[in-house]
Amino acid sequence: MRDLLFIFYLLIFYMLPSAAQPLRLLPQNPHYFEYHGKPIIIVGSGEHYGALMNLDFDYTKYLQSIKQDGLNTTRLFMGAYYEKPGAFGIEKNTLAPKESKLLLPWQK
Repeated sequence: MRDLLFIFYLLIFYMLPSAAQPLRLLPQNPHYFEYHGKPIIIVGSGEHYGALMNLDFDYTKYLQSIKQDGLNTTRLFMGAYYEKPGAFGIEKNTLAPKESKLLLPWQK
């Protein structure tokens, strides 16, 4: 029984990747993608660089806007880089949160 269970789990382990259908180039036109067997164009927004470190950033509103505008991807920048408020003359820079609103996974 134990061997049969091991073989079952082994089969599941090897079958899962083939069952998942990743995003891939459309075979008929490599300028487009295919997802779940259908052509798809990836359109997104990247105006949220400080989303993960700025407690004032309204990510719920941001994600709702993406959906409402028909976009289907976004980018996240995670790392040690952030800017000081007012840097580069940028107003309302999400990558430059107030000191009290800066969220980092380490002690400064």
